[in-house]
Amino acid sequence: MSTTNSDPTFRSYSAQQAKTYATHRVGYDPAIYNTVFDYHVKTDGHFGLLLDCGCGPGNATRDMAVSFDHVIGVDAGAAMINEAREIGGKTKSGENIKFEVSPAESFSQTEGLEPGSVHWFDMNEFWAEAAKVVKPGGTVALWTRASLFPHPDTPNYHKVRETMLHFENEVLGPYQVAGNRISRGMYDTLPLPWNVSPPVKDFPESKYVRHEYDRDGVLSNGKTFFSGAKVNALEEIEGGLATASLVTRWRAAHPDLVGTDKDCVKTFIREMRKIMVGKHELLIGSATVILLFKKLT
Repeated sequence: MSTTNSDPTFRSYSAQQAKTYATHRVGYDPAIYNTVFDYHVKTDGHFGLLLDCGCGPGNATRDMAVSFDHVIGVDAGAAMINEAREIGGKTKSGENIKFEVSPAESFSQTEGLEPGSVHWFDMNEFWAEAAKVVKPGGTVALWTRASLFPHPDTPNYHKVRETMLHFENEVLGPYQVAGNRISRGMYDTLPLPWNVSPPVKDFPESKYVRHEYDRDGVLSNGKTFFSGAKVNALEEIEGGLATASLVTRWRAAHPDLVGTDKDCVKTFIREMRKIMVGKHELLIGSATVILLFKKLT
């Protein structure tokens, strides 16, 4: 997923910030899960155990848990894990999802993960850890949704798109960290098993599959976004932006402006209201990339 352990922002979230994140960050569109699961099934994968690495408050973990007998979600943020535990969730077998605080650099030490036990999970780039716990024939799936774009049918589309990109690139751009840039770049520069040092040979390049959709907001199918387009009221967009790591860092740098008319999100929403000509809802989506890797048998 897009969570990156080199970014400390989510690790230091308070309980209230974690709750807000869980409320405004819904799960992913089923098209993403279906793409991953189809690959896993076609390559003889099983659905015994799922590890969601960088699970946050567990929104996506709960979505996927209905397909697995046992599920573990790990995240470096204690507040995120506490929120995930409070919400809870069940697996396909009726077992409770297990949530544990663990950075992705050391998730193999999580209780319940024995060497060679994991059939399928998603993570960023910690291939040495993956090699320890992924079952032979298991799948590693990484995906991210990059940026927000208006649907091309949006009234005043070009101005709306320009305003959204200006907010992301110019206003929030200085507060990007490496993980943000990797995600926004559609994982083009993400370290892969065969080009890290030392290379991890357990996940051969010959079995690697990359799916890319809607780069730069240009619809791949000419109709709608692969990962789903959602009608959002401007108030919903404002609430969702409050959970973005870039906004969190902007507000940490401008504590005197938070909540005022000069708050970056309030300024952005005000500009959007001007150009949307009386409309209060926006159909938006994201670019999506899915990377799939198979553990040697």
